[in-house]
Amino acid sequence: MSGMTAYLPHPVTSHDELQAELTRAFEHLQGALAAGSPVVVLLEERNVQATEEPLAAALAHGLIGLVRAAAIEGRQAGWHVAALSYLPHTDDAELQRWVGSLAASASTSGSLVRLGGEHLGRVAV
Repeated sequence: MSGMTAYLPHPVTSHDELQAELTRAFEHLQGALAAGSPVVVLLEERNVQATEEPLAAALAHGLIGLVRAAAIEGRQAGWHVAALSYLPHTDDAELQRWVGSLAASASTSGSLVRLGGEHLGRVAV
């Protein structure tokens, strides 16, 4: 397996930028996976939860769909592609450890791993 690649999407502020970023992500995944490199897509947890900007949430969920579709499409070819959501204060070393683990694991291909525990529920204030 070639070197892994982490994909960090660009922020989007318009529907045109959303379309362009999803296209950029597709092309990146397509090239990396065809070259034998596993890919881990990095997503901010608040965008996965859809608690802030609607376009950022749309991008995050479009990327999750792209990860799942690529995992299904590339199952027989041995593609490794996953998504990892993180909190803004996630330690870089911890983030890199998870990226490496997800990239190396065939059994997590197509998965979304969510760090931080904020996705477990909220207490009404």
